[in-house]
Amino acid sequence: MANGDTADRDLRERLRADGKANKAPGCPEEDRLWFLAVGLVDPAEAGPLMAHAAGCDWCGAVLRQAAQDLIEPPTGDEIESAQSSRLAKPGDRRRLAARLAPPSRSVPAPRPWALRWWPAAAALAAALVVGVVFETQWTGGAAGAGRLLCQAYTDHREIVVRLSGCAVYGPMRSERGAGSSRLSQPPELMEAEARIARAIATHADDPEWLHLQGRADILEGKEEAAIAELERAHTLRPNDASVLDDLGIAYFQRAQKTDPKFYRSAFEYLSQGVRLKPNDAALVFNRALAAEKIFAYTESRDAWEAYLKLDSTSGWATEARAHLDAVKKNLTGSSLIPAPPPPPR
Repeated sequence: MANGDTADRDLRERLRADGKANKAPGCPEEDRLWFLAVGLVDPAEAGPLMAHAAGCDWCGAVLRQAAQDLIEPPTGDEIESAQSSRLAKPGDRRRLAARLAPPSRSVPAPRPWALRWWPAAAALAAALVVGVVFETQWTGGAAGAGRLLCQAYTDHREIVVRLSGCAVYGPMRSERGAGSSRLSQPPELMEAEARIARAIATHADDPEWLHLQGRADILEGKEEAAIAELERAHTLRPNDASVLDDLGIAYFQRAQKTDPKFYRSAFEYLSQGVRLKPNDAALVFNRALAAEKIFAYTESRDAWEAYLKLDSTSGWATEARAHLDAVKKNLTGSSLIPAPPPPPR
């Protein structure tokens, strides 16, 4: 119950927040979102619009504003102005909808209740739409499960590597023992795993859910299972840098627990990810760690310096400087430094 109350409180805070998101190139026109809010969008178009708005800060903010504007009862001046407006006529509203709609898509006739009871219908439709969108955006779907995993990682960080997409810094904490009860797992991790399991049951080959399953297994300490899932996700999305990042992390953790030879696999996957996203701070951080573990000190030094150009102020930067200092000592104190490994094929 406490977790549900917290989620509800977080949702309300997000709805009250003044968003600063920018409109992306793929965002629909704002008018389409208002038509969606009041039920004047073809169902075939409404589904994709809803799905887009659920994962887009800008479009979600437009729907939030629609709810705020439409739910409030109109003033007398507003009613008088609306009645004298050109759009007070049903034919004019339909022509406007036709102009805003894509040419290839027919425009649905406005619902009779929407024409006769526009203010009340708009308020109800907007409230329902915004409620569904924000519940999906902030608490459900893959994005919601991903945020839970990030929270579990940040609040209970037990691995030296950095998870991409988890912006808040979390200091290292002591690791749980190998025989720890499942009940000792962070509640956010357990909730994320439950959501992922339900999704995987019906989307077994969805790379996004496979990726999340692999990340959850990393946090659980199940590196071999994580590698299997992330390899599948990588096959389905070979150019997804975040999958490569987590695949490198899984091999890094496996090397720490079983055999240091897996550090090289970690370095190779992380190098592939950095080539795809050279300015991804998490990838650069993790690749520097992996280079350090395979004694490629020159490579590691360069990677840590590159990281500090991307981030010089966070807690991650403090850890990076400590690693950089240690690597420099190894470079100056060793007369024979192992050569960097060959680039991955």
